[in-house]
Amino acid sequence: MKTIAVPLSIYVLAILIALTAFPPLSKPVLIEVRPTKLVLFNNSTDMAYFSVFEQKAAKSARWNPCDHPDLCASQQIKPGLVQHIPYMQIYRWTPGASVTVFWWQLEVDSTAVNGYRVVGPSESTVNTPKKPILGM
Repeated sequence: MKTIAVPLSIYVLAILIALTAFPPLSKPVLIEVRPTKLVLFNNSTDMAYFSVFEQKAAKSARWNPCDHPDLCASQQIKPGLVQHIPYMQIYRWTPGASVTVFWWQLEVDSTAVNGYRVVGPSESTVNTPKKPILGM
């Protein structure tokens, strides 16, 4: 039986097509729960923005994502970098509470009132430690 050798470039092209058609399943913002704080990692190539609430407060909050980069400086995470959120800074947080992290990105949009369009928001809920290490 005769085998046919497939050039390496065909394999590389197939992999590139597969990655383009089916991007990695990783979330743009990854959340790590630590003893003293949450750590948010921007796993994307674009600026990410965030807001964090105690879970029950998140359900009742009249909240909208910030929609202009100049107004969101304290809520941004640069691509590939992290943002540390001490538990004491989370609205209505108590030890052991679940917190909801909202994140979104902004795209330039000439049709929008302020020139940007919100992509998202997405959300994840995580449990915080019942006995956190505070004051560090």
